[in-house]
Amino acid sequence: MLGDGFTMKRVSVYTRGFTHAASYYRVLQYTEKIKDAAVTNRFTVTDRMFRKYSNSPTLLCKIEYHLMIFFRNFLNFARDIISKPDIVVISRAAVPKVCVFPISLMYERILKNSFVIWDFDDDIFGINEITKAEARLLQKYSDKIIVTSDYLKNMLNEKCLSKVSMLPTTDGDLTIDDRADFNSRREKLYADGINVLWVGSSSGLKHIRNVVPALDKAAETVREKTGKKLTLTVICNLPLEEKTEHLEIKNIRWARDIVLDEMLGSHIGIMPLLNIKRSMGKGGFKLVQYMAVGLPAVASDVGFNSNVVSDGETGYLVDDKDSTDGWADAVLKLSLDYESWERFSLASLKKWEEDFSFERNLGFWQKLLTE
Repeated sequence: MLGDGFTMKRVSVYTRGFTHAASYYRVLQYTEKIKDAAVTNRFTVTDRMFRKYSNSPTLLCKIEYHLMIFFRNFLNFARDIISKPDIVVISRAAVPKVCVFPISLMYERILKNSFVIWDFDDDIFGINEITKAEARLLQKYSDKIIVTSDYLKNMLNEKCLSKVSMLPTTDGDLTIDDRADFNSRREKLYADGINVLWVGSSSGLKHIRNVVPALDKAAETVREKTGKKLTLTVICNLPLEEKTEHLEIKNIRWARDIVLDEMLGSHIGIMPLLNIKRSMGKGGFKLVQYMAVGLPAVASDVGFNSNVVSDGETGYLVDDKDSTDGWADAVLKLSLDYESWERFSLASLKKWEEDFSFERNLGFWQKLLTE
């Protein structure tokens, strides 16, 4: 009880834990900062199991992963049947592949008796991450559904549409302490070489492999015109292993605490996407991260990317029909003149502050979980 009759709402948050990117960036980075609600995390897997599953899992590992989800949720659901939370938050899918008896009955009972918030930022239907049984439950009992785009909203049945809110994915860890001097390091590096950055999970390596030939061509042209070296830094749980003639590839194993420093030492952030159905549901998160630190971007003109990148202002969008020349030309434009590059950098930071700020998203979750 918090004075004058105010009672904290009890909130159960179902995610795959802090290591799972969507769980952290869509939900946990906000709930960790909300002090006016009693939040309980119901992690469906351990961090160790998630890392094991993410790194090229064997069949046995997949079985272990889904069995862990089943039994941990059995216990989590039993606890919430007893404790009766006021609010239940579901990130993507609580029981992917294993929404079966008796889990399904326990799950439905919890959803019936709570205010349900369901958040997803990807085409979880197209990649079969969510079962039809769980999708039916969440569409029936959710009081609020949060997605990143109209594309994802339109995957829901018509009865759900009035419950949908749009919220971009952003990153509260990427904060610039000195806004007046945040490009000083980049300016010094720019004179000698251009650092291109890609951040993502191993599932996204197929997208970047598709543009390595274009980046290699760009590296050759940058060397010819400016004498500079072009380096591609890949921050991922697995390395990008591609042969190049002119482009230097630098692999760094992903860790949340190293991303900011690498971004502040880079000049161009990239987000290539294959023009396939799966890409349509992407929320442009990499691009938002780049903008948070004033990093101009080059991205495929696919799906939600065009809502994030202001073409010719904060970066460049590349048509997949002209991918090789388009990518090479876009990288070259950002590599020739520092003053021109800096205008893109400042415009990127400004757009992040206006459209994708962490504080705005935090206010959204604060209101949802406490009022």
